Amino acid sequence: MQKHCISAIAVSLFLSGSAYAVQGPAFSSLLSASAGFRAADPAVPAPVPAAETIVQALPGDLHDLPEAETAQLIPAARTEGFAIFQLDGSRMTTKKALMAHTSKVLDLPSDMDSWDAMIDYMSDMPQIHGNEKQFIVVKNSYLIYTADPQLYADLREAVRLSCRHIRETLHYPAFIKFIFVP
Repeated sequence: MQKHCISAIAVSLFLSGSAYAVQGPAFSSLLSASAGFRAADPAVPAPVPAAETIVQALPGDLHDLPEAETAQLIPAARTEGFAIFQLDGSRMTTKKALMAHTSKVLDLPSDMDSWDAMIDYMSDMPQIHGNEKQFIVVKNSYLIYTADPQLYADLREAVRLSCRHIRETLHYPAFIKFIFVP
């Protein structure tokens, strides 16, 4: 009687692009060890499946994604009717500069000078832009953190609160996705 040995490796498909990139060598080794499988290059993200919407692909409101993956998502988001906005972290290294740049790019009132005002205005973005779908990319986000870690934390908290406020107060579904790109 012949004995067969079966090896199996379970890999979660829900690992985010940023987590995948961080775990690249270990994850690649694990995949390489399984017969018949080849490790994907972590620098080349998997494309978003055509049947999957941005809302399904990005559950939640706030995401940290690599630039290549974000670049793939922008056209998909545009196709799905999202308003696309791109903030530049290099222009957001002080609170005053962050408020001014965010106000200008997101077309919000220019009197935004506090976190509460930012939360209120960003919460009104679906009405301001006449679109219930917002896709906001913060490029060079590491520059905000490098300049002032507390400013970076405050921005992320303001984003989180704005998104929660939108979900809790609007009488129709609205989706706001913030993507932080290092």
